[in-house]
Amino acid sequence: MRWLDYPFYRILIAFIAGICIARFSQVSDTVFFTVSGLALILAVASYFFFPFKTFSKVLFTNAIIVFFIGIGGLLFHFKTEYLPSDHYESLQHDDQDAVITLELTDQLSSNEYNNRFYAQIKQINRQPATGRILVLFKSSDSLYFQVGDRLTVYDDINDASDGRNPGDFNYKEYLESIDVYGQVYVDKPRILNISRQQAQLSWYIGMRNQLLKDLQGTELQAQPRALIEALVLGQRQNVDPTVSQNFRDAGVIHILALSGLHVGIMLLILQFCLRWMLRFKYGKLLQSLLIIALLWSFALLTGMSPSIMRAVMMFSFVAVGMNINRKGSVFHSLTISALVLLLIDPRMLFQVGFQLSYTAVLAIVLLQPIFSSFVARPKSWFVRNLWQIFTVTLSAQIGVAPLSIYYFHQFPLLFLVGNMVLLFVLPAILILSIAFITIVELDISSGLFAEGLNFIFNLIIDLVSWISNFKFFILKDLYVTVVEVLLLYLILLGVALYLRPQLVKSKRERLRMVKPNNFLHFSLICVAVLLGYGIYKNVQVKESFLVLHQSRGTAIALSKGNDAQLFLHMPSMKADRKIESIRRLKNTGTMIDREVAIDSLPSMLEFAGKSIIVIDESTIYDPNLKNVEVLLLSNSPKVNLDRLITDLQPQLIIADGSNYRNMVHRWQQTCKGRDVNFINTYEYGAVSLLDH
Repeated sequence: MRWLDYPFYRILIAFIAGICIARFSQVSDTVFFTVSGLALILAVASYFFFPFKTFSKVLFTNAIIVFFIGIGGLLFHFKTEYLPSDHYESLQHDDQDAVITLELTDQLSSNEYNNRFYAQIKQINRQPATGRILVLFKSSDSLYFQVGDRLTVYDDINDASDGRNPGDFNYKEYLESIDVYGQVYVDKPRILNISRQQAQLSWYIGMRNQLLKDLQGTELQAQPRALIEALVLGQRQNVDPTVSQNFRDAGVIHILALSGLHVGIMLLILQFCLRWMLRFKYGKLLQSLLIIALLWSFALLTGMSPSIMRAVMMFSFVAVGMNINRKGSVFHSLTISALVLLLIDPRMLFQVGFQLSYTAVLAIVLLQPIFSSFVARPKSWFVRNLWQIFTVTLSAQIGVAPLSIYYFHQFPLLFLVGNMVLLFVLPAILILSIAFITIVELDISSGLFAEGLNFIFNLIIDLVSWISNFKFFILKDLYVTVVEVLLLYLILLGVALYLRPQLVKSKRERLRMVKPNNFLHFSLICVAVLLGYGIYKNVQVKESFLVLHQSRGTAIALSKGNDAQLFLHMPSMKADRKIESIRRLKNTGTMIDREVAIDSLPSMLEFAGKSIIVIDESTIYDPNLKNVEVLLLSNSPKVNLDRLITDLQPQLIIADGSNYRNMVHRWQQTCKGRDVNFINTYEYGAVSLLDH
C-alpha cells in the first residue's frame, strides 16, 4: 500500500501546512478565504464539467489540497483573532484595577508559592463579561478554595510571561492556545466577597467533586489518595511536589498525568473484557460502540479536561480501526482523529500534549513491531508480556525524546527501569482504584481494601523515590532547536520506514531482509545535515550584552565565544528561590553551551564598546557623569527621575523586573515628558544593549 494513496493523509498534511503558514507568516485571513474559495470552485468545476479526464483528476486533487491549506489558515485566524464583544480583553486594560467577579472552574497543581485555578469571568466593574482566566493565590495567605466558588476581587488582569528572556517558555502563548488571555494575582486583602455556590457547576464536575469528597472520608492515607485522584479523576493538586519531582526524575511523570497512556490502557482492558461480544453478529460494531461510550464516560468522570477529551477522541477512532482489522487501519484512525481535533481547534497543533500524544502513539505503531521482531516470541506469558512492555516503552520514549528535550531540556535515562515496573502493574492499579471508588460509592465497607491500596501506593512512591536518587542518570540542560527536532524525527522516520518492509510475519516474527528501499539513504542524508547544522551553530561566534528580565532582582548577561558572565543583584530574594533563579538565568539562550561565571552586579559595566550605569535601591550615583549611554533602574530606587535625567543626560533608561510596576509607570511618563527613550522589561523583555 502506498501511504499517500489514502486521501486523508494528504488532506491532513495540507491542513497542517495552512495552520503553519498562518502561525508563522503575515498572510491575512482574507487571503486564506479567497484562496480556499477559488480552490473550491476549481474542484467543483473539474469534477462536474471535465469528468473522467486525467487533467481534471490532477486539477481536482490539487484544488482540494489548496482548499484545505486555505481552511487551515482561515480557522487558525478565526480561533486566535476573533473574541466575543463582551470578552474581558475588550473591557479591562492591563495594570488597571477593576472590580472583577469570577467563578473557579478548574484547580491546577499548586507550587511552593501559589495555588492556581482557571476561572470564568462573570463581571468587570459590574458589567457582564466572559472569558477564561488564570487565578493565583499566595500559598502564604492560607486561602482554601474549591471549584465552583465565586469571588469578587478588586485587582488588575495582566499578561502571563511571554518568554521575556531568550529561550524562556512562552507561557502567555500557551495560555492563549487554551483560550486563557490573562492572569490575576489575588492578595487576601483584595478579596471583596466569596460565594460558595456549587449549584452552577456542570453535573459531571459536581459528580467528580463528590467522588473526591467521598475519597477523603476513607481510610486512605494522604499520598495514596492523591495518586488515585490523579490516576482516575485527573486531579493532581494534592500530590506532594516532592513526589511529583521524583516521578519526573525517574522518567515516569506521565503515570501521574492522566492522558493518552491511561485511555489507551482503558481501551485494551475494555477490549479484553468485552471480547465475548465478538461471537455475535455485528459483534465488532457493538463492541466498538460500547467501548467508545465507556471511554467518554471515563472522560466525564475526570471532568472533561482538554487532555482527556483529546486522548478519548484519538482512541475512539483507534478503537474502530483496531476492530476493522485491516492493514494500516490504525494509521488511518490516527490521521482522521488528528484532522477532527485540528478542525475543532487548529491551535492544538502547537500544544505540547497534542504533539507528545501523537508522536508517542505513532512511534509505538511504527517501532514496536520492529523491536519485537529482534527476538523469537517468548513462550512464557510473564516474559512475553515483560518484553512487550519493554518494546512499547522503548518505542514511545524514542518517539517523544526530541520533543521532551526541546520543551523540558532534560532526558531521564532511567525511564526503562521505572516504566518496566509501573507499566506492568498500571492496568491492575487502575482496575483496583476504580473498584475501590465503586465500593465507596456503594457504601460497602472498604477498610481492608484501603489498607491494601495504602501498601501498594506507598511501595510505588518509595520505589520511584529510590530510582530518582540516581541523579547522574538524569541528563539536564539539554537544548535543541526546532530545526534539529525536525531533522531527528526525519531520521527516525527514515529508519522505521526502511526496516518495516523487511519485517516478515512468520511464526517466530523474526526480522528478515526482503527488498531494499531508499529510506536508509534518506536518513543518512538527514544525519549529515544535522551534523552540518551543529557545526554551523558552533562556529557562530556572536557577542551579546543583555539586561535580562528577572522579578525581585537584576541580571545582566555578557557572552562572547565560549565564555559568558552573569552579573546579579538579588537583595530581597530568599536563598532557595535565588538558587532556582540563577539556574534558570544560566540557561538563557545566549548562555547555552558556554562556561558561565557568576559575579555581583557593579555600578557600571562596559562591554563591546557599550556602557551601562546601574542605580539600585541605594540610589548612589556620580552626578559628575554626563551623556550616559544607558541607565538601568534596579530594585525600585527612590530617586527624582527628572533630576536624574538632568544630571546624567542618559540616551536610554531601562527599568527591569525588580521594580514595582507603579513606579515603572511613573518613570515612563517622566521619560515621555523629557523625550528620553525608556524601556521596561515587563513589556519589552530582555534588552540587547548592542542593538541600542
